[in-house]
This record gives sequence, C-alpha cells and structure tokens, in this order.
Amino acid sequence: MMMTMHKKKVGIIGGMGSRAGVKLLQLIIDYSPAVTDQDFPEILYHNNSGIPDRTRAIINGGPSPLEGIYRSLEMFNSQQVELVAIACITSHYYYDRIADYSRSKVLNPLQLIADRLLHEYTAVKRVGVLATTGSINSGLYHQALEKCNVEVVTLDPVSQEEIFMRAVYMKNGFKSARISDEARELLLLSVNRMKALNVDMIIGGCTEVSLGVVPESKDVIYLDALDLLARKTVECCYNLD
Repeated sequence: MMMTMHKKKVGIIGGMGSRAGVKLLQLIIDYSPAVTDQDFPEILYHNNSGIPDRTRAIINGGPSPLEGIYRSLEMFNSQQVELVAIACITSHYYYDRIADYSRSKVLNPLQLIADRLLHEYTAVKRVGVLATTGSINSGLYHQALEKCNVEVVTLDPVSQEEIFMRAVYMKNGFKSARISDEARELLLLSVNRMKALNVDMIIGGCTEVSLGVVPESKDVIYLDALDLLARKTVECCYNLD
C-alpha cells in the first residue's frame, strides 16, 4: 500500500495542444505505482487552451505565451503544487522565466533527453529531431544537446513545413479534435524521411508526435519527449528518483 507515502502534488499545463496534455496525464496515471485510488498522485490539470501558439511567437513575433502560462502557474502556486510538468516542448524555449515564476520545481524534458544521451546512449552520434519549427529554428534542441557530443539532424525546410508541420497544424491534424488518416500518414512520412537521413536515433521532440508514433514500431532507437516527461514526473512525485 502506498497510502502512507508522501506524494508530491502535481500540476500539468495542458492545452498546447489539448490532446497532448491529456496524453501526458494518461501516461502519468499509467506509470504510477498505484494499487488503490488513494495511491495515485493528486494532480491539477489545467487545459489552458487559450495560450498563444509558441512557434508563431518565436518565429513570427506573435503574441507571447508567457502570460497564459503564468496564469496556470498562479493557480498552481495558490494550491501548493510541488511539481510542474508542461505538455508542450516548444514552450520550454521560455523555461528559465517559467521556472523563476513557479514556486515549485518545473521539469524540463529537454534536460531529460540530454541526460539519457549522456548516460544511456553514448554510442549514438546522429540524432534526428522531429519537432516544431519554433523548436528547430530557435536552436532549442541544438543547445540542449550541445554537451552530448552528437550531431543534431533535422528535416529539410520543405519536408519540415509541408510534411511534419502540416501533419500537426492542418485541418484534422494532430492539434485537432479529430485526427485524419492524411495527418497520420504525413507524420509517419516525416519519420521515414528522418530515417532516410541515416540517424542513429529519432527524438519525438513535439508532444503531438506522441499521438501518432508507436515507439515499438520503429527500427531505429526512438526517444519520446512526452513519455520521458511522464516517467520523470512519476519518479519525482513518489520520490523514486
């Protein structure tokens, strides 16, 4: 029984997109070492769907997402949340400001990926990153993996926009309530385009990738950022790390 074990209260910022946030919540439940209702962590989930698009903010000077993210953090701060996970990798472009605003620990999936490369995948040299154009063009992954002695490989600009980003942002894409077969095919095509670049590993570096790529189906090492974030959330919540 886990009822006597202290579990950190968790706050999840979702809505970026909504499906990805719910996926993170589901993974945390799946990975929790719970036996009874009371063994699961207390989780505050905020589907903060009004937060402006992160790629548009970074690349095109669109509205900043920070005010919306701060609104979630204020809610968490008022409820004594002890651990925060954000279900959008691109938003971690603002990680330092987010961490400063939060009264609790904010997990960083980019650091989790770097740690895995440094300690478990030392033979990997070419890392293919499937992520939003905001994450790619801002150098978010290049900076995070700089110490890992790997080459960061990305799709060519046409494939990035017309295949990967289209799969995510198109009507009935992975940010939609209903995901079309076309969007799923485009996402898998982007995976195959990346594999053709002779990478040793593919990183699912956008939370929407987690909705359409099954790790076990890949014949190349695959790391899923959302999955790593969920596992680390559980470890920290139960003081298992």
